[in-house]
Amino acid sequence: MKNFISINPYSEEILAQFEFISENDLEQEISSINNAYQIWKSKSFSERGELIHNLSKTLKRDADKLAELASREMGKLLHEAKAEILKAVSACEFYANQTEALLQKQLIQTELNSSIEIQFQPMGVVLGVFPWNFPYWQILRSVIPILMSGNTILVKPAPNVPQCSIALQQIFNEAGLGKYVRTIFADDNQVEDIISDDRIKAVTLTGSEKAGSAVAAKAAKNIKKSVLELGGSDPFIVLEDADLDACIPVAINSRFQNNGQSCIAAKRFIVHENIIAEFSERIISEVMKLKMGNPLHQNVNIGPLARFDLLENISKQVDNSVKLGAEIVFQSKQIVNQGYFYPPTLLSNIKSNMPAYSQELFGPVLSLFKFENDAEAIYIANDTRFGLGASIWSKNIIKAKDMADKIESGQVFINRLVRSDVRFPFGGIKHSGFGRELGEFGLKEFCYIKSIIIQN
Repeated sequence: MKNFISINPYSEEILAQFEFISENDLEQEISSINNAYQIWKSKSFSERGELIHNLSKTLKRDADKLAELASREMGKLLHEAKAEILKAVSACEFYANQTEALLQKQLIQTELNSSIEIQFQPMGVVLGVFPWNFPYWQILRSVIPILMSGNTILVKPAPNVPQCSIALQQIFNEAGLGKYVRTIFADDNQVEDIISDDRIKAVTLTGSEKAGSAVAAKAAKNIKKSVLELGGSDPFIVLEDADLDACIPVAINSRFQNNGQSCIAAKRFIVHENIIAEFSERIISEVMKLKMGNPLHQNVNIGPLARFDLLENISKQVDNSVKLGAEIVFQSKQIVNQGYFYPPTLLSNIKSNMPAYSQELFGPVLSLFKFENDAEAIYIANDTRFGLGASIWSKNIIKAKDMADKIESGQVFINRLVRSDVRFPFGGIKHSGFGRELGEFGLKEFCYIKSIIIQN
């Protein structure tokens, strides 16, 4: 049975189908990558870095081709797909150049003639379970630091982007990393078996709460490290003194990038009551300019959702919220005769019993909330089971920083777009997951920390 199916969400055409990996082939892959780890862990940082530099060059060379493939396979706008690949290039350069310094042994002097040496050693083979919404960046931002710290990795991509994952594996192969990164088309039962395998030492997952809970439970049962980056319902807090000229374009970008399908997209816009009318009016004015259509076309701003079930889900969430009293302030009237499109929508009058309040809306829907004072804004922002990212907009940086300290999320941006960046740790709290990717902390997530105590 073929279960990794590539469907163009704009044309609704089946592009390719692939079978799940057989049990014999899976055993060979695990055995092979475990053997490769024994070699890879002994390579120097410079040797690993040389191959990561090769990866960087190959990604840059093939950026246009990879971007077009992502647009066809999951509906991403062409320029956003290319930016995703070039962002991965920056991760290659950062870790290739910085890992040795970040993982250098640390020496702590204790009593007279006594010291402690702290080492960061690789764990072994890591299983990576990855989503579809950033089919290159999500994989590469994990693979690169995992490799540079001396581990190897099995990549299990999302079932609806198999062609992107095959293309990426070919890139790894050409860069000389094919032995140390292996892509497998595994089903959920096989993933559980892989986690239980003694040759697998840790697992990282980016995806849904349901998938994260299952993977974390299986890893814990087998006493293995796991890192989870799950969903988000990020607050975008606009204080009364915010510079709306700077804020509005970022609000549009943050909500509608990747066709609204980003964990760290702003989803709940929490705006001071004295400016909410102007904010709403200006947002609607900008949303009306967004053009829906073929994501391969340069003048298109909103592409289709990646799968039909995603379209069904967000339609149901909005419809049920409206039935419970939410108001559709604006919804695009554009008609696209094909594809999994949901019109850009602005919701208000959202109450705690509605899906739009408590659930993640993974699509081009902006939820609007009004607040009277800072305490109310913080309450609304924190009244969610998620805690991935947040942003605060104000000219008063001291006040914004004080509010940021009280926001329950993995990262808070002040007067800036929430985004991941290779230079600092990224991840969530609460039901948005645990552990960190990127930066020094992400690099060390899959290292054993060993202390050697020396008495001279």
